[in-house]
Amino acid sequence: KKEKKSKKKKDKKKSKDKDKDKGAKNLNDQSCSYGFIRQAEKFHKQDEFRCWLSDHKNMDYGCLPQRAREDLWGTFVEDFNTATLPHEKYYDLSKWEQGESKRKNEKMQKELKKMGKKASKKADKKQQAKMPQETDEEIKHRERAEERQKRATKEYNTEMEATMLNHAAKEKEAMAKILGAMMNKMSGKAGVDENMSKQGAGGK
Repeated sequence: KKEKKSKKKKDKKKSKDKDKDKGAKNLNDQSCSYGFIRQAEKFHKQDEFRCWLSDHKNMDYGCLPQRAREDLWGTFVEDFNTATLPHEKYYDLSKWEQGESKRKNEKMQKELKKMGKKASKKADKKQQAKMPQETDEEIKHRERAEERQKRATKEYNTEMEATMLNHAAKEKEAMAKILGAMMNKMSGKAGVDENMSKQGAGGK
């Protein structure tokens, strides 16, 4: 019986040790992203501690007695190490403030862009409203001017085409005359040579 009791005690102790190990692992998993602080490190997270006191506990650090400060510091350290503080800013106040400042600046830039686009659209509408509108007579006058311009362009193109054709015909005629003269000259020379050859044959 004694042996059974001792075995049971050992088994219970082992199970408790295992539970402790599991709890420690879970604690490490939770706090790994925020770090770990010891209760003796009172000046390590003072800004975060005072912010936590003011926001979460509604207490002023300067008005608290030393004993109350130490007790509250212990609570803060425990919550910090178990990652159970009510807001992320209490883990790293400086980093959180920088992130908030960046988010606010980005939001402000987006709002300024929207305002700029709206102002630009309003300015365009005002500009269009200020532009004088054409009357029916002015529209007819503009259309007539455009029609005259089209006719003038068409006539110019037709005239240029006729000029080019005339020029090409003259060049062709001139080339024909030159070729005719050359052929006549060549045929005349051939006749002279033939007469000379006949005269030479008669003299013999």
